[in-house]
Amino acid sequence: AVVSTQSGHYAGINGSNANNNRVSDLFRSVQLNINNPHFLIMQGRITKVLNMKPQEILSMIEEAAGTSLYESKKQSALKTIEKKDNKLTDINKILDEELNPTLEKLKAERASYLEYQKIQRQIETLTRLVVAYKFTRAEHVDQNAAGDVVSLQDQIKMVDVEVDKKEKSTDCDSALIPL
Repeated sequence: AVVSTQSGHYAGINGSNANNNRVSDLFRSVQLNINNPHFLIMQGRITKVLNMKPQEILSMIEEAAGTSLYESKKQSALKTIEKKDNKLTDINKILDEELNPTLEKLKAERASYLEYQKIQRQIETLTRLVVAYKFTRAEHVDQNAAGDVVSLQDQIKMVDVEVDKKEKSTDCDSALIPL
């Protein structure tokens, strides 16, 4: 312990002389802060401490034990948490007011676009079917027309044959009839 005398300071541990650093190291080894004003209660201040209110005594004990330092850190952390909560609330508000409606609008536009693409694919498929049908129909008409042409050519040949017969018969008849 350190004792003040008129001639100076005396530092000792268990009755033997020790320097101030050795005494400080002893107290720090048991985690006592000798720089705290409430580390030692002087003899004249004991009555003042006894007359303190319970909250004041608790505060003094917390300061002596070093827990008041943690209380200030706790308050600082709580303020930081509050700031972060406010920021989170602001972010959620922005999400709800601006981003979510925009996201919903984009989702609706995407659904419309996908529906448009689906309809476009259906139109392309149906257009191909129509072209294929028209082609098939045209081939069928062409085949029928080819058959009709052959039939008509046959009829023309038959008519030509008959016309030739009639002309021959008319020539024969005219040769028989004297003029």
